[in-house]
Amino acid sequence: MRFPVIRRCWISLGSNLEREASIRGGVQGLRQAFGPLILSPVYETEAVGFDGSPFLNLVAGIETALRVGEIRALLRRIEAEHGRERSREPEGERAAERTDKRTGVRTCEQAGEQAGERFAPRTLDLDLLTYGDLVGEIDGYRLPREEILHYAFVLGPLADVAPDERHPIDGRCYAELWRQLLAQLRDAHQAQLDTAPAQASAGKSVSGWSPLRRIELALGES
Repeated sequence: MRFPVIRRCWISLGSNLEREASIRGGVQGLRQAFGPLILSPVYETEAVGFDGSPFLNLVAGIETALRVGEIRALLRRIEAEHGRERSREPEGERAAERTDKRTGVRTCEQAGEQAGERFAPRTLDLDLLTYGDLVGEIDGYRLPREEILHYAFVLGPLADVAPDERHPIDGRCYAELWRQLLAQLRDAHQAQLDTAPAQASAGKSVSGWSPLRRIELALGES
């Protein structure tokens, strides 16, 4: 008799439209679909790739025997229930590298998507980041997601809840990866201060600076 394989999966949540209600609704939807969750703190971050309102972001951990395609279908359903429209967004594409003009840090976007589609306001964004330690294209979806290594709003919360867990490809733990990315972002921020007019940068320092600002948001029991 074959028993189902239970895998720990990480999911990122983000919203910059009706943020608190959308995040709460997303967490509730995940609980209904997958059961108990591991939740990171909630952070506020600047919009990346477009001018827009700040996002609220966190990551949630689930344990499930569902297939990748089944998980993603549930995530899309939860998004749709909270006003997300994906009619213009391609599915299952590979990620292509880009450079964030504001920070100089390498990031990624989906090949074939227009910037206004990938980088745009969201009521609710739910992305499957990992599926246990499996690597490769599974059900037409490449895992682990490259966003883990390049976006503070993904890696920072992941390092909070799974600091000793290792990235399936890179091999380093998320806490170490986060320290490296944070150092890169601080260096980029310092470079901006160094090139800013003296009056604008007076008294400013990268000491203690972070791209993430923790937000207290009650999300109920996990």
